[in-house]
Amino acid sequence: MQLLTILTSEETGRPMTSHESVELIAGQGIAGDRYATGRGYYSGVTEWDAQITLIEQEPFDSQDLTKGQKVDPEDLRRNLVTTGVDLTRLIGVRFRIGDTAVLRGTKLWPPCSYIVRSTGKPEIFTKIGRKSGIGAEVLVSGPIRAGDPIVILTDGEPVG
Repeated sequence: MQLLTILTSEETGRPMTSHESVELIAGQGIAGDRYATGRGYYSGVTEWDAQITLIEQEPFDSQDLTKGQKVDPEDLRRNLVTTGVDLTRLIGVRFRIGDTAVLRGTKLWPPCSYIVRSTGKPEIFTKIGRKSGIGAEVLVSGPIRAGDPIVILTDGEPVG
């Protein structure tokens, strides 16, 4: 279980930027990202507001899209791209990325019409829809780096 890619955007509609490392801030998200600063498309919308989003790389490696269209994790505008972990298993679970940052998975994060409109790729709903990631909250601040392990924490482990 590993973190492959870290992506942020300053605000809705701006391109995603890839990072080697970032700082996670408890109760906010990724320093400088649109959702940590309140400039995201769903900022303030309780049922859709997330501090951070994660998505698995594997569905993108095996996709077979019509019309020769390729969908990349960046198209779905998720923050963290992972490998080797079924993210649905992390809903309601605490997990650590790197040495100190601790998160808790909160809910499934399906693709929305905003993503389809912005990418012009309706295939996202049919080809990636059920594997489009999860939202999470940051419980303990800390740096994370591309390549960091993702470790599920047991109930008895302290978070900070």
